[in-house]
Amino acid sequence: MKRPGAGWIYLAAFITVGLSFSMLGPALTYLQERAHVSKGEIGVLFVAQALSYLLGALLSGRLYDRGLGHRAMAGGLVGMAAAALLIPHATSVPMLAIPIGLVGFFGACVDVGGNTLVVWHSRRTGSVRLLNALHLFFGIGALLSPGFVNRSIAWGGSLALLCAVIAGYSLLIAGIVLLHEAPVHTAGEDGNDADPAPTAAVQTPVRILAVIGFFFVLYVGVEIGFSGWLKTYAEGIDMTGNAPTFLNTAFWVSFTLGRLLAVGLARRVRPGLMLAGSCALTVLLLAIMAIADGAHTMVWVTTILIGIAVAPQFATMIAYAEENITLSGRATSWFVSSSGIGGLTLPFLIGQLLDRSSGAMPIAVLVAAVAATAWLLVVRRSLHNHTGVPPELIHEPAPA
Repeated sequence: MKRPGAGWIYLAAFITVGLSFSMLGPALTYLQERAHVSKGEIGVLFVAQALSYLLGALLSGRLYDRGLGHRAMAGGLVGMAAAALLIPHATSVPMLAIPIGLVGFFGACVDVGGNTLVVWHSRRTGSVRLLNALHLFFGIGALLSPGFVNRSIAWGGSLALLCAVIAGYSLLIAGIVLLHEAPVHTAGEDGNDADPAPTAAVQTPVRILAVIGFFFVLYVGVEIGFSGWLKTYAEGIDMTGNAPTFLNTAFWVSFTLGRLLAVGLARRVRPGLMLAGSCALTVLLLAIMAIADGAHTMVWVTTILIGIAVAPQFATMIAYAEENITLSGRATSWFVSSSGIGGLTLPFLIGQLLDRSSGAMPIAVLVAAVAATAWLLVVRRSLHNHTGVPPELIHEPAPA
């Protein structure tokens, strides 16, 4: 007999999502040398992962709305495990694109499921702390990634050790997921009227989902564009030895810290205010990094602070949306697939720019961060028009 779903399952699953999605950046130089290609050419792997992620997100949302819940999530975890085991055997960009793409496809299924099921799990309490904790655990997985990549290459000369860890952990969590019963979408406010095909989410206009989704395009462009090329950028400004790896790790440490802080702030600070402050701080720090023009001390300082600044934005925007529209698997798939578009565009563009200038990365990411900050006004206006009430006034934060 299956036990009721527990929030910790989704947190555990998001460790492997963070570890898998973040390994490409730290491993990029190794993969580039192995495939004997340029920075611009190896950047195609970001495209393969992002396109597959986009497709997986679009296809998986309805699986959760139809009540498949934990079966869909377990299937995604098994798919990620199988794809990870293929990566060490690929030696060219086209061959690498296949397993990297499959990681993106199946990871999107887990990503959509985690965000959707956590929202449904938390709806009775009205708490967004579990949602912030979910993305904290993604950050923990991402934090482990640079070190795992470094040790896997140092000890075994390949990514085989890392990929074996990803596969084994994913299969373990998949088994645990299947032992528990998934939460379902509820149509009634009291959470008693189960409805696997939610009507409230279907009535949400596509234009609202598209407007919110475009924020995720810009945000993920900033996060993946920065973190994915940070190690390569550090090498381009003549950081030596293990310093580029340590810099990448420092970003994910601060990113994880930022999401930990967001868990504590979620009940005291309105999502709209947290988003605005986070986006504005990101713009300021990227501007400072760009002006510093590769000065090592400023790169270290701004990288650490940027990690804290960008960390809350994904989960907080989902919480901001949930205050105003009822999120289903369909709605979440819009947001996650939009993330795939963001992961597709800016990282690929940065790869092309880095072939021409080693200092291009901070400037390109700064432009995307400015656009994301400005787009918040469009999101707020759209939600205001949809509900008739200024979004930040709809739900006051719960008392501490």
